[in-house]
Amino acid sequence: MNEQPTHGTSGLGGRLPLLRPDALDEAQRAVHARLQVTRLPSADGAGYTAALPDGRLIGPFNVMLRNPRIAQPLLEWAQAISKSGIPADVREVVILTVAAHWRAEYALYAHTAGAERAGVPQAAVVALRQGDDTPCGLRAEADVAHRVATALVRDHHISDDLYAEAVATFDTDSLVALVNLIGQYMNTCALLTCFQVPAPTQHRTTAPTA
Repeated sequence: MNEQPTHGTSGLGGRLPLLRPDALDEAQRAVHARLQVTRLPSADGAGYTAALPDGRLIGPFNVMLRNPRIAQPLLEWAQAISKSGIPADVREVVILTVAAHWRAEYALYAHTAGAERAGVPQAAVVALRQGDDTPCGLRAEADVAHRVATALVRDHHISDDLYAEAVATFDTDSLVALVNLIGQYMNTCALLTCFQVPAPTQHRTTAPTA
């Protein structure tokens, strides 16, 4: 599906127009319906916007609708990670760490709200958004997770000392889940960055339609 945005990158879809629910094909409708019962309730609970009142999806979800064959297994992957038992504050710290290195504005917007809801201290949230290597006030687990995420995203290397600390903190199975979470949000941030998807707080609340 080749599309050209009707208003440059000023709208909430970035480089992609937002798709109207009544313009979706069958496969896209299935993804849209799945997001309605999985991801959108968590967005509402955390206090960030993932859909407009008319049903158009924003953030990475509008991008995902473009390729349902990839979106469906990505959502399965995300659901498996979400059921792996990673504590909420650890999860949000990891996501903010990845998003800050990618400068993915929508992810920073959404997961600032998620981090606040998960009890991450405000000063730490600010530091994480700025890409600070040493945010203060994190729980020990969240601090280790932040350092693992930073090492993978920025340095592409985990030292033996950090690996040993991570295994001691999380055990091997949980560390596998944590690394998958980092990979999941590297994928999400790549989509947001490629298609220049903004945070809704930085742009007008209407967007070009497809």
